Amino acid sequence: MLATLQVGAASLQVAPISVELAAGEQAEALWLSNTGDQPIQAQVRVMAWSQDASGDRLDPSRELLPSPPIVEIAPGQRQLVRIVRPQAAAVPSERAFRLLVDELPSPQQSPSSGLQFLLQYSVPVFVLPQGATPQDAPGPRPATDVSALSASVEGTGDDARLTVVNRGTRRVRLSELSRVDASGAEAPLVAGLVGYVLAGQRMQWPLSLPPDGLRGASLRVRLNDDQDPQILPLSPPTP
Repeated sequence: MLATLQVGAASLQVAPISVELAAGEQAEALWLSNTGDQPIQAQVRVMAWSQDASGDRLDPSRELLPSPPIVEIAPGQRQLVRIVRPQAAAVPSERAFRLLVDELPSPQQSPSSGLQFLLQYSVPVFVLPQGATPQDAPGPRPATDVSALSASVEGTGDDARLTVVNRGTRRVRLSELSRVDASGAEAPLVAGLVGYVLAGQRMQWPLSLPPDGLRGASLRVRLNDDQDPQILPLSPPTP
């Protein structure tokens, strides 16, 4: 979620915080709520999400369509926006998008009345390949298969960088990254979210490592919503 400085407390809320469309599914729901005491307007845009050497890339897309794309929401009310997939053909690998939900400036707002904080939410959306089970499906599910992942670390100290390649057909979300030395002692590196690696793509993140880098050590990370973290498959670290 991003906030743009433009009066009053922020009142736009968005749910859910991520969306999945199963194979053949043509629409999913996004709810926009107004928790304030004034009407608000919001706009929903769809961006195709990919990753390259420079990081995440967002490009306008019409593979998914928000209906309606612009809404006005009364105080204390909420509005349904359907995220429609006009062509529900099967995909061999998961397709990734971002919904950019922008709170629009109030036309009644006087420029001299002060500062306005306009919210922007960025909601991940995934179109699943045939046979894939949604990650938020109820019931137990197996741990994420790490065999489709490969990782490498370059450099040491504050100049280290972690690269993760995902050869699988589903995205992987990494969080709670830690360094585990040869004795099993664990030192946290990233307490929360590291980031996503989309299907068939790669991502890179900065790391802060000790002077000896990962020599004799490994990386442990939580993948998606797995109950237990796993050791990340690593090629030999570069000194």
